[in-house]
Order: sequence, then structure tokens, then C-alpha cells
Amino acid sequence: MKFLIMNQHTLNFGDDIAGVSLINQILKLFPSRSTAIQIVYNTPGSLNYPDQRVSDRNDVLLKDMGRVQILLFMFFSFLGIQVVYKSSLKAFKKMVQDANVILVSPGGANLGMYKDWRYLIKLYMVVILGGRPVFHNNTIEYSNNWLFNIFEKVILKNSRIYVRELSSYNHLQEKGFFPVRGVDTAFSFVNDNTDPLVSGNYIVFIPTNLDSWHPNFREEPLSDEIKKTILKELSELSKQKSLPIVILQHMHGSAVEESLYDECKRKLVEFGAKTVNIPQIENCYQYDNVIRNSQFVVSMRYHGIVMAIKNKIPFCSLEYENKMAEVCRYAQLTDLNIKLKNIDKKFNLMDYYTLGTKEISDKGPLISKIKDMATRPLKQFKYGLTSEID
Repeated sequence: MKFLIMNQHTLNFGDDIAGVSLINQILKLFPSRSTAIQIVYNTPGSLNYPDQRVSDRNDVLLKDMGRVQILLFMFFSFLGIQVVYKSSLKAFKKMVQDANVILVSPGGANLGMYKDWRYLIKLYMVVILGGRPVFHNNTIEYSNNWLFNIFEKVILKNSRIYVRELSSYNHLQEKGFFPVRGVDTAFSFVNDNTDPLVSGNYIVFIPTNLDSWHPNFREEPLSDEIKKTILKELSELSKQKSLPIVILQHMHGSAVEESLYDECKRKLVEFGAKTVNIPQIENCYQYDNVIRNSQFVVSMRYHGIVMAIKNKIPFCSLEYENKMAEVCRYAQLTDLNIKLKNIDKKFNLMDYYTLGTKEISDKGPLISKIKDMATRPLKQFKYGLTSEID
């Protein structure tokens, strides 16, 4: 069985976790030595998955196809003509036609508010070349660009769609599609390394510079007052609970936010935090390890909250996008989420610590069900092929 994973993101330990989780699922459900998984990335980098059955396809990059080849292909596709003359697009075509299953890697609203043309072009090519993608628990919506939406509609009409948000589900239904609602793929992540990377008890803080990359914050940046309030509350909680703070790196490679982490550390110390550490994180397993062995997680990143819930760790979700509210909703932990831009002087992290410690302890059975739901799309696919129920 040949699997093709399209548009895998890297440079981000959360997306790494989701991608690794998807590969783990495939190899668990289809353990044959003849199973082959090829990955086409949407960002520079690699998951470096340690199995010979998994390989990266770096010979099918859009930059090697060139703008002229891409534009001719897309224009003539509306006339039912495939214009393919560059070797990289020929290799792309063969890759698509050889695949038995084409999965769109779990991810955010690249089809939607992010308007990711590279992401869209590759999926459009897949569809025109005869592939039928399966979106594996993604966030999907229409963008505010009419041309982008024309191509997106073609892609979605020729895809099987699993989404991880109610808003995506409702939006696509309104547009005439038939999505299946699920949960985030990262809930199926398995990490066998139980030895703590960071010793002792501690609070995890996962910051990010939203103003530099998120559409909703570029035009209306997060205020300095809100940033100050978060760091002040974090410092106060650290002092009250006598717990050191661990600033957890979320981005990596060329996207790492070192200056942000250093600035947060400096301000936390100014506000009275006695111990603030920034451990070096080398892979997604270490990222999960630091969260799993913590006492409390304060996260400005979505997968920081997903991992906290998966590991039954109390948390405060600092929501920058609906997906954070959504994961808290289906985990029945909505009281632990607050919109970043709604934070004011009444914000009290101790309240989240106390409530989270109480509420998360009751959610074991529900979290187990969520973990199982994260594997539903591939289990359904296997059942369709073999009539075997896992």
C-alpha cells in the first residue's frame, strides 16, 4: 500500500507531532514491509521519521517547476488539458498516480484565513492529475479571496474531508460539502520516553510572537498591556506555588523565536520569578515530555493545549484563534480558555490553576475517547478495504 502525505508542515513542534502521529497510525494499521509513505512538505525541513518505509519527496518542489509551468498547468486545466513539461511536475504526476491513498497532513486554515497559495496549488495539481485527497482532521474554511476560493472549491469537491472544528464543519456544510467532524490528530501521539527532560515540578509557558505571523494580529497587534499582564500573572503564580517557570520552545529551525524567549525570561525575572529556564528542545518527543511532566501549562500555541489535555495536565489556554476554544470545548474544559484580546486586569492565573487541577482529574475517560477519535479516519479507510475493525 502506497501512501502520499501532502503539505506536511515543519519548523513547528506541534505540526511535527501531528505529522508523526499520522505516520504512526498508518504503520500501525498497515504494518506490512511493503507499506510505503512519501511526504511532500509545505515548509522547509523534514520529520526525519526513523523508518525506511517513510521517505521525503524533495524532487517535486514548486520552485523547481517554475511560475510559467505552474500558470500554464492551472490555466489549461480549466479546458481539460494537462500541460506538463517540467521534469519536477512529471515526477509529481507519477507520484500522485502511483499513490493508493493521498492524505492531506493535519493542519490549520491554510485553506482559509492564511490563504496559502503554495498549499493550494499542490492540492489543485493533485486533483487535476486524478488524485482524491483525504483531509485528515484539518481546519478548513473559505478565504476572503475570490480567485483562491475558485481553486479551493475544485479541491474540496474532489476530496474526502475530515475536520477538527465545529466551525469548519458548519462552514463547509453551508457551502454544500459533506465533511466529517473529528478531533486533532495529535491526540494519538505516542511517546515511550518517560524519563523527565526537566527535573522537579514546574510551570510551562509557551509564548509566541503573534504579531509577526498571524493574520488577526498583524493589523491589530496584541497590546503591551496584555503581554505585561500575562507575564506578571505567570510570575505571581510561580512565587505563590514555589514553582520554577520553563519557557517551552515551540518553533524550531529557521523559525525559532529565541529573542522572544529571552525577552520573556528577562521580564519574568523583573516581575519577581525566581527561576526561569529555557531548555533546548531537539524534537517533538522532548516537547511532549516537558508538557507531560509539568504541573501546569500556560500556552499561546494551539498544540501546547492539545498536549496538555492529552497528558491530563491542567492549563490556561490563551486563545488566538477559534481552534483553541474548540479543543477546550470538546474536552469539556471551556473554563480553562480565554481569548487573548479579552485579557484585562481581572485576569488571574491562580484561578485557572485551581480550577484546572480540579477539572482535568475528572476527564480521564473522555480524553481516552478523544484519543480514539483521532484515529477514526484511517480506521474507517482500513475497514472499507479489508472489513477489519481495529
